Amino acid sequence: MIKLISLMKRKEGMSREEFAKWAVEDHSPIGKRFPKIRQYRINILRADQAETEFDGVFELWFDTMEDLQAALDSAVGTEAREDAIAHASKRIHLRCDENMIVG
Repeated sequence: MIKLISLMKRKEGMSREEFAKWAVEDHSPIGKRFPKIRQYRINILRADQAETEFDGVFELWFDTMEDLQAALDSAVGTEAREDAIAHASKRIHLRCDENMIVG
């Protein structure tokens, strides 16, 4: 199982609440349409958390690296990327092999 972890920081002038609403209500329907996606989670910084370098952690699982790359190269991948660029000032992507320790 391959996991793509995306760390995002909201755009300047965007509140945490606006970022959370965008991520969960507007951006997630795009991600759900990725071809061959197996799981999708969005983790949003809590309001009681001090300001940090990132406001959200987006996790997407695929069976293979080829499936992940095909999803990113698809029309949905382009739509997701453009939407993220419009709402995030910083994005870091980590392509990971997941190792479940407790589950």
